[in-house]
Amino acid sequence: MELFGVDYILAAFLIFIRVSSMIMTAPYFSTAAFPVQVKIFLSMIISILLYSVIPAENVFMPPDASAIFIARVIIIEVLVGAAMGLTGQLVFAGLELAGRLISLKIVLGFASVVDTMTQQQSTLISNLFSMIAVLIFLAIDGDKIYILAMVKSFEVIPLSQAAIHLTGPYLLDVAVYLFVIGVQIASPFLVVLFLLDLALAIFARIMPQANIMFIALPIKLGVGFVLLLLISPYLPAAFTVMLQQLFDFLLELLEVLTPVAPG
Repeated sequence: MELFGVDYILAAFLIFIRVSSMIMTAPYFSTAAFPVQVKIFLSMIISILLYSVIPAENVFMPPDASAIFIARVIIIEVLVGAAMGLTGQLVFAGLELAGRLISLKIVLGFASVVDTMTQQQSTLISNLFSMIAVLIFLAIDGDKIYILAMVKSFEVIPLSQAAIHLTGPYLLDVAVYLFVIGVQIASPFLVVLFLLDLALAIFARIMPQANIMFIALPIKLGVGFVLLLLISPYLPAAFTVMLQQLFDFLLELLEVLTPVAPG
């Protein structure tokens, strides 16, 4: 491949497309705290570093490729990078879902703050879980593993040859894990506060003259804070297990996207 030839420039551009698509959608990398210019610059640096370690046959592009073919390849590379990023976002979304369920049960659903990750409104517990998840993600070298997964993707998925039609069904399977995470983390609150609601309902039947809403709100809030205090020491270990599952999903995604050799 001739240096600065048409095929060289086109291959380098397509590498940048896949990398930048992942950076714009992956957990931590896509956070709104990083300006877009920083993300683009990081994508360029990673693309330059990757070019020297990617097998030449996996990034070869014919110099006489038509505009339609190039547009098709660009779309495929965008989808490959975005699929890798969204796989991780689904796991983080599960943790946010757990926070929303807990906030709803302990009557904190009306209290919202700006999430530093997305710059959007989020509940207090969801914001707390998101910050803990990001810290654990960095502690277990999640950012490095994501970059290694990108290197692996170029080794097993040549440019323009990804089996992208299989991505949708796989991401739907991963999305199921989102709800599993949410229910697993929120389950102590769901069970305890359900029993509390049942007890308050019985109390309301025994003493119908009591203002049960006025009594229930501070009790549920206090019980919720006690439960949160009790489970807090176990959250890092639970989040670590769930985030490590993210990397298994990445490897499975690469297997799904790997083109099948004919014959």
